[in-house]
Amino acid sequence: MQHEPLHLDPGNLYTDKVGANGLSPECLNVLRPSLTAAHGAIHARVQSGELPFLRLHEDRATLDRVLEAASAARARFDDLVVLGIGGSSLGGRALIAALGGAGLRVHFPDNLDPDRFGALIDGLDLDRTQWNAISKSGGTLETIAQLLVVREQAAARLGGYGSLASRLVVTTDPQKGFLRRLARRDGLESFEVPPCVGGRFSVFTPVGLYPAAAAGVDLEGVFRGMAWAAERLASPDPAENPALAAAGLLYSLDVDKGRPVIATVPYADSLRATAEWFAQLWAESLGKAGRGPVPITAVGATDQHSQLQLWMEGPPNMVVAFIEVDRCDRAMPIPAADLGDDPDVAWMVGHDMGHILRMEKRGTAEALTRAGRPNLTWRMPAVTPESIGAWMLITQAMTAYAGGLYGVDPFDQPGVEAGKIIARRLLSQR
Repeated sequence: MQHEPLHLDPGNLYTDKVGANGLSPECLNVLRPSLTAAHGAIHARVQSGELPFLRLHEDRATLDRVLEAASAARARFDDLVVLGIGGSSLGGRALIAALGGAGLRVHFPDNLDPDRFGALIDGLDLDRTQWNAISKSGGTLETIAQLLVVREQAAARLGGYGSLASRLVVTTDPQKGFLRRLARRDGLESFEVPPCVGGRFSVFTPVGLYPAAAAGVDLEGVFRGMAWAAERLASPDPAENPALAAAGLLYSLDVDKGRPVIATVPYADSLRATAEWFAQLWAESLGKAGRGPVPITAVGATDQHSQLQLWMEGPPNMVVAFIEVDRCDRAMPIPAADLGDDPDVAWMVGHDMGHILRMEKRGTAEALTRAGRPNLTWRMPAVTPESIGAWMLITQAMTAYAGGLYGVDPFDQPGVEAGKIIARRLLSQR
């Protein structure tokens, strides 16, 4: 890879830039024993196979099978509907929103809103639509409810329940659960979610890979970015491992400076879903034991006109994490036309729209810094498969390391499970 697909610039987190609200330049050295322990604990489990999520780019067999199945789907269908929620939906949606593709139109109705779901089904040619039911457990309430509705609709419009079998792909646990039993009974095409990979860490399993491949995303490039990131993650030195550095810095800003809120702010519309994917990853992994950092999402420059006032002068409890993109795919220069001599217009004439967006990001970062508000920047040369693969793997590792620093298990979600149990009990009371 000729150029680094991702760079972390944490300079605006330190006291020399933001004064007393910032961190000492020595903070990572002070935290080094804890960082080393957190890194060692995670990577020992990765090497043993207990936590394979940081090595999924090595699974060439799964990638090849996903690419083959997606190629066949593109030859037969126009649309793919993903029946999944949370980690079964957000990762694939993020990959597709960022990287597009010339494949199927992919829909993510990741809620049980009957108006939206019904309107989606009504607008599809069911004969040219494939469905991908995704649930790690195989029994997620929302996913199964959607699937049962789709099954009935397909039976009515295509001629019997068997009509869905050749149009349904299942992604679930390799051995157990309702979806696995259904796949065996009906001979459905299916993919496996590795048992040791949790839903919010599953974007690089078939959970995210199959929808992305169906949409035409360059997954070979994504895997190159993951491999680049994995080389950095191997180091226990935060100077060489950006995920470890970021985990330590964000943890220190929370516990030492009272800044538990992290706003992820990409300056590219295509990365909006990527920020939403990270919000689930960070919140569900670390919000435990009565504490935890709080993620929010925004998009520049849109939210300069809605949230920036809060970031600048609101409670001093926030860190802003920008994602800056150096180059856009399209040139869109501002023309002079017949208004170029107007003083309210002249200063922007000739500048490219993407350049203006970058200057707005830099202006916002500088304004926050002058106001003593800590901020960092993840910089991508462009929104490419390599940069997205690198950022998503690095932020997964960052989250896992942060779990060690906070003393929580970043791979469980007891609060979510409690709500599911109660909902099921309520639904059983007829």
